[in-house]
Amino acid sequence: MKRALGFHRRKICWGLAILVATAALITPKPTPVWAESGKTNLAIGASIIGVIGTAAIGYGIWENLPQNQGKPRYFNGEFYAGGFGGESLLHKADWAYDNLTTAQKVAMHVGAVGGLKFGYFTASYPWLGLEAETNFTRQDVWNQTISISPTVGGSHQGTLPTSHWYVYTNSLKIMGRYGFFPDSEVPFGRLQPYLGIGPGFVVIYSEADSAKNFSLEVEAGLRYLMLKNVSAFVEYKFSQQWNVLLESQTLYAAGAVFTKNATFDVTNHKFVLGVAYHF
Repeated sequence: MKRALGFHRRKICWGLAILVATAALITPKPTPVWAESGKTNLAIGASIIGVIGTAAIGYGIWENLPQNQGKPRYFNGEFYAGGFGGESLLHKADWAYDNLTTAQKVAMHVGAVGGLKFGYFTASYPWLGLEAETNFTRQDVWNQTISISPTVGGSHQGTLPTSHWYVYTNSLKIMGRYGFFPDSEVPFGRLQPYLGIGPGFVVIYSEADSAKNFSLEVEAGLRYLMLKNVSAFVEYKFSQQWNVLLESQTLYAAGAVFTKNATFDVTNHKFVLGVAYHF
């Protein structure tokens, strides 16, 4: 029975490791414009998250090897690693074009989001933890006519062309949770609502420029441990950036074409479903 359980655990660990590697290989890698420093910042952020994730998964695989079953853990507490996918929605935002005008309530299409997360809850305080996350979102600005203020050439309206964004978000959050329905397999409780808050680093690639910004990241979720080591979860994620700057943004107004720097806030809501392995 123990050998069968150990084999089952190893299959889950290796499956998760393969999933992470596959996701890294197939994730789109858009080439940014005007963004040489952005490549460096993104590489640093992705490397940090990658090291944390790889170490967590490697430790989980090592701990579940047959020869290590029953031995004392080097780290007390609970590690987990998981993946998720869902929808990303951006608030309408006012875009301020340098020395020209402000385009009001610029809208974007609903985007798709996918990501990975790695976390740890302490043994002494099992309700308290830390979580690292990376996710990728594709967002599109659609071709739209918007109000502008002040007027340009006497016109109160302008037009934005279609453009595509690729958004990478890395975050580190302090986590708190509560447990319901404890049993012998999951003493803390199978049903676990949780909250997290912390800083993020976001890279936005548009077709003309890229922006690198720090953000506030908040999440609220509910997980259920279907098995001792496997959970399903649903989450709401909130991300806020202030004064994002994208260069060379196009605005059509009064029969003319303007290319200006645009500054705006980014308020992002994500709704995701996922699965995680706990060890």
